Amino acid sequence: MRHSMKSTSFGVASLFGLVAAVACSSSDGPGGAQAGSGNGGAYSAGAGGMVNNTGGASGGSTVNGGSASAGAGFAGSSGAGNGAGASGGSVGGAGSSGAGGSSGSGGQSGGAAGSAGSAHAGASAGGAAGAGGTGPSEPSGMPLPTTNNVAKPTGAPGGFSVLNWAGFKAAASFSFDDALSSQISNYAALNGTGVHLTFYLVSNNNPSSATWTQAAKDGHELGNHTAHHCHDNGTGCAWGTYAGSLGAELDQCTMHITQTFGTSDVYTTASPYGDAGYATPAGTRFLLNRGVSGGTIGANDNTSPYALPCHTAAEAESASTFNSATDSARTAGKWQIFLVHSLGGDGGYNPVAIADVVSAINHAKTSGDTWADSVLHVGAYWRAQKLISGLTPATSGSNKTWTWTLPDHFPKGRYLRVKVDGGTLTQGGTALAWSPHGYYEVALDAGSVTLGP
Repeated sequence: MRHSMKSTSFGVASLFGLVAAVACSSSDGPGGAQAGSGNGGAYSAGAGGMVNNTGGASGGSTVNGGSASAGAGFAGSSGAGNGAGASGGSVGGAGSSGAGGSSGSGGQSGGAAGSAGSAHAGASAGGAAGAGGTGPSEPSGMPLPTTNNVAKPTGAPGGFSVLNWAGFKAAASFSFDDALSSQISNYAALNGTGVHLTFYLVSNNNPSSATWTQAAKDGHELGNHTAHHCHDNGTGCAWGTYAGSLGAELDQCTMHITQTFGTSDVYTTASPYGDAGYATPAGTRFLLNRGVSGGTIGANDNTSPYALPCHTAAEAESASTFNSATDSARTAGKWQIFLVHSLGGDGGYNPVAIADVVSAINHAKTSGDTWADSVLHVGAYWRAQKLISGLTPATSGSNKTWTWTLPDHFPKGRYLRVKVDGGTLTQGGTALAWSPHGYYEVALDAGSVTLGP
């Protein structure tokens, strides 16, 4: 299914495209938050990076690039309100902001929780403590599921398996297409949700907006939506003239994003009009491509990574309709991508009120069993789980080792959460730590993991 050609009278381009409950139109790819670089890195936020999908982070920047133990935007695994963090530390610095910035993510019962070590008391100068949610404090920086105080397994070595959706029941990603001016003007409200979002940019629409630079710094993904938003036969370009090939359309957009907005790379894309012809060139350039057909994605299912389905927001779609799609994914244990175009007033496709969009994002974030994050963050986990789950380990004595090669265009610094019946998991000769939330975190860059007595 395709939308009609998008109007060329959109005005200044905005960054956001929220995936909603209708069959998606033009698709947009995921981008990750890297330490200080915006797209595609690990969760730890650099200067100005937004901390994952829980708690505050409503504008401003988090503590400049510190590690979890130093309290740079990472909430501790214990601690409530603005009290002291987990064992030994003084008042929590997790989620506290740098000078003048608002907080990162909140601790488990709201407020900023520290992991250990001395950090700012609640918040540093000018910053406010994060509110609500469970913030990241483990090596991956991924959000923490609500399960806690899970005993380390003590059975015989075996039972190695990857947790779906990082230990949550379901996942939701909100993407915004076309770099529309209404996305730019409403950026503060979107960023204020504290959820990593995906913005699929058309590089010839609002090409120099400083909002996209800030969005990358805040940890949102900047995805590729081509240079001119043309059909896969080169016609119907919404902004400018066809670049001559689909590959050139994609390459020009990626070059513009990396050179203009300070990102290290672009990892996902979304096909204009949902045209299937973009899937082939996307497969040699990106980790994921969002299509336009309606639907959800299951862990380890057969969904093509270059035709991801989504829910496209209808004109004036209500928060309750968005929420119904999220709740259906929760019931099914699947990943729902949402696609939003205009937020009103710019002539863009299917305008939706910003209040309904913000309410929908907050619903997913606060559900307790849904991983709300960018297309790249969720999608990279999904692809890695499929890879690792399909491996046969090599056996040497009492040890079993799983070895892998990550797909092309896979971002650095990613992890999977796994469980076993018992035994010791190691990488590079170092035993992995058990999380009280019920898993071990396996570093994907290591290329292997071993389970032994």
